[in-house]
Amino acid sequence: MTREEIEQTEWAKELKEKSSYFYEEAIQYALKRNLNVHISQTNETGETLWAIFVVDNYDFWMDAKKTKKEAVRLCRQMKWKIS
Repeated sequence: MTREEIEQTEWAKELKEKSSYFYEEAIQYALKRNLNVHISQTNETGETLWAIFVVDNYDFWMDAKKTKKEAVRLCRQMKWKIS
């Protein structure tokens, strides 16, 4: 996906609105061809979520969803490779 295509996704629009501080870094990761991510259940925020981590940087979450199914769906939409 091109930057313009990524920025038109619901994921990017929500990220820009809710987490603008991390927006540019997330876009740079999303631009990587075959971005490898890992989905893992966490309660780090006090709420049980399925976090989508960048494999090269487990400290960076691309997003988090309430269900694993939602997390997998987002990865497929964004063409992120789940490892």
